[in-house]
Amino acid sequence: MSDDLRNARRVARLLRMLAGKIEEDPEFIKGIDIEDISVLSRKKKTEQSIDFDISKIYSEEGELALRQRLEQLDLKELKSIVRKHSFDSSRLAEKWKDKDRLIKLILERVSARNEKGQAFLKYP
Repeated sequence: MSDDLRNARRVARLLRMLAGKIEEDPEFIKGIDIEDISVLSRKKKTEQSIDFDISKIYSEEGELALRQRLEQLDLKELKSIVRKHSFDSSRLAEKWKDKDRLIKLILERVSARNEKGQAFLKYP
């Protein structure tokens, strides 16, 4: 039997014993901070809802207006925009802590998409 299989069985046995203990005495779990255990909290990440259309603002009001709107958002909301619009396929921006960096990324991508759309409209 491989070490991986042996360790997997030990962990499974430990978890079954722990589950039994919790079922017998629900107070047992009070000392465990469940929020820190990612395996136990299988909550879906909820996307932050942004009440404005970034492409529309950019095309109608310009980059400065969009920058001002983005500066009002927090880090989570900016990351949500990046995810929602697929501005970062490598997902490196998920680790960024600098709002200005995220705003710059959003503005660059919105600008590029807008220019691509304008070029498309020029051809009949």
